[in-house]
Amino acid sequence: MANDWNIPFCRSEFLQDFTIELGLCLGARPPFTYLRVEADRCDYEGQNMERLSLWAENPYGTGATLNLREDRLIWVSVFLRAAANCSEYGVGFYPPSGELTGRGIVEAFRDTFNVSTRLCYGESPLPILRQIWKHRGEVQVSGELPAHGTRNRKATY
Repeated sequence: MANDWNIPFCRSEFLQDFTIELGLCLGARPPFTYLRVEADRCDYEGQNMERLSLWAENPYGTGATLNLREDRLIWVSVFLRAAANCSEYGVGFYPPSGELTGRGIVEAFRDTFNVSTRLCYGESPLPILRQIWKHRGEVQVSGELPAHGTRNRKATY
């Protein structure tokens, strides 16, 4: 996998603030094996909005995604890639974003990525993710979390 670690230019103030903090906090030594950052436009309820998406992975087959829209809507998720002895698994949610700054979102994403490795051991990172993002609402889960000890530590793709 190749990194696409170029931070795109964003037009909205919220996304600009985030990308500046992303570069300042993670630019020199990102904690990710793989990171891709993309900006695009999306339609939401008849409005065309700017969106920034991040995908980060580690060599163990786990990682995190973050989607930010210019209207401050945030989607965060962690995932476990399918391997020989387990299926793909993911958990994600829309955390409240009213009090989060650009730096706060970058730090929460970094922490989210770090706890994603719990998935390798059959442990749900959801309680920690709820604390990191101060989320009390609904959560979307896909797949089944593998039983403890059934996941190979090193994923092969």
